[in-house]
Amino acid sequence: MSLSSGNIKTISVRVYKKFPELKGVSPSVSKQSIPNTKTSSKAIQNYRYLLTYKGVAAMPGGYMMNRIVRVVANHKGKVLKMALSK
Repeated sequence: MSLSSGNIKTISVRVYKKFPELKGVSPSVSKQSIPNTKTSSKAIQNYRYLLTYKGVAAMPGGYMMNRIVRVVANHKGKVLKMALSK
């Protein structure tokens, strides 16, 4: 099971709303496995997905700053965590 393009678009809309300077940036997507625990050993192994958006923001005085937003989402496209790197 992989993250569908519809889920990626939905996640991207949330990122663009929070960080408008990244609008139009397409993310790089990587798959992360979730280790099994005793309680979920019988369950089907699910995956999380890391979406990375890289862009540049304009600062006062004509300076530019790299911005990286990392989004962790589950296999259904629900955002679990969103972090900004300055």
